[in-house]
Amino acid sequence: MTYDDLPLFSNSTASDKLALEWQKCKAKHPGLLLQLAGLARELKTAGHSRYSMDGLFHILRWETRTSTGDLGLKINNNYTAFAARDLMDQYPDLRGFFKLREQKRRGNFGQMS
Repeated sequence: MTYDDLPLFSNSTASDKLALEWQKCKAKHPGLLLQLAGLARELKTAGHSRYSMDGLFHILRWETRTSTGDLGLKINNNYTAFAARDLMDQYPDLRGFFKLREQKRRGNFGQMS
């Protein structure tokens, strides 16, 4: 074990961890982006020029509540930025539909994670 293996000295950031968790979420729910794209296209057809990914997450949870047998799809709200970027990258017709902020790397400044 080296110092780099210890959380205090780790170069990984909270956003790196979230990005990895987002990748795992997409692997667990392979149709997720397609479902989100479908909802976004419906809203676009209805006249919306922009919409929030957070709103789409909530709609998707509502629409899946009966198929999951509980409160709907379990998806972390912290993934909205990743989902919006992935959706606009993979579906050119949705580029610009979500407002994005510049992602800033955040250091852990020695906090234990």
